[in-house]
Amino acid sequence: MSEQKIQELLAKEQKVFVTIYQIIPGLEKFIGRSQLNNNSNGHRVELPFYLAAALDKRNLAKMERPKFLEVEIINALKVNPVNVNLHEICPQFYSFAIKYLETHEDSELVEVLVKSKRLRSLEIFDRAKRFDEDHMDFVDKLDEEERKIFEKQRAICEESFSNYVKDFLK
Repeated sequence: MSEQKIQELLAKEQKVFVTIYQIIPGLEKFIGRSQLNNNSNGHRVELPFYLAAALDKRNLAKMERPKFLEVEIINALKVNPVNVNLHEICPQFYSFAIKYLETHEDSELVEVLVKSKRLRSLEIFDRAKRFDEDHMDFVDKLDEEERKIFEKQRAICEESFSNYVKDFLK
């Protein structure tokens, strides 16, 4: 299974809150027997994203905006996206955001995410080429996909520099 497929799978497993509009047979498998009696109209439960999206699409429940896409986090991404610790917020931040946006239209959110991804990518590539410096504080803030990009880019830069030095010493 490719790394991208794994990230997509993990993003689908993230949990979101939904408000249930009607009794849904079999839902107790996901919410537990203790909440079974509350599986009724207007009840709020936390479900895996893939299930919440399916129920939302069929108008059986209303999916809430995920916690990691709340106003405070989006505002932080608008102000200084490079300093936002996405890994702490949601390890598959961008993968999950894409999955959410496939089910809910939000042009402002798309704009913020594209801009933040672009600025964070520029910072990733800039830091990756400075492989003689320690960037662990920065890497700790990256989501899983960004970490993979940083590692790959850093390896490319190190190899290029090594080849350059070898050619120079000939």
